[in-house]
Amino acid sequence: MGILGEWQASRERRRRAERYLREVLDTSDATESEWLVRAGVARAVADRELLYARRALGLIVAERDALDDQTASDVTHALAPLLDAESRTAHGTPSPWTARWRAYSAAMTVRGLTEAPATRLARVLLDGAGVATPSPDLLGEATQYVQSARVRANEVLRTVFGVASLPDDVAPSAMRH
Repeated sequence: MGILGEWQASRERRRRAERYLREVLDTSDATESEWLVRAGVARAVADRELLYARRALGLIVAERDALDDQTASDVTHALAPLLDAESRTAHGTPSPWTARWRAYSAAMTVRGLTEAPATRLARVLLDGAGVATPSPDLLGEATQYVQSARVRANEVLRTVFGVASLPDDVAPSAMRH
């Protein structure tokens, strides 16, 4: 592929990553945070933590479920301008997103627990919203939110980046570029 082809492919990857993020981070549902508000979390805190959860899940899905390794990198690069804008408005204080992302990442790497990954991510979400010891019902709602957001991110990923298709008679390991 020549320089022009590489440049066009890079632009297309960037466009897809931006579209993926735009759809994953969509906040058009004004009632999305109601379940957290009913639990006593301030609406602004609930909205912020759900945004962080959608970001984290979007990155996790891009990292784990994409067709290639480049997708996660492209999505991370597309997220950078949003994070830069947040850090400029924070006036020199560290962005809370960094700490939240570390917590979500850590929840995915824990081994040996009987809790499902969605439940561990739900605990991170609730902790970020100020609910350190959630009731079983609230933890269930948070887990359901995480699962729904992950399914949605997966659907958007497949829509934007495509679905793998292999011939029935060829093993995936036999496929070469």
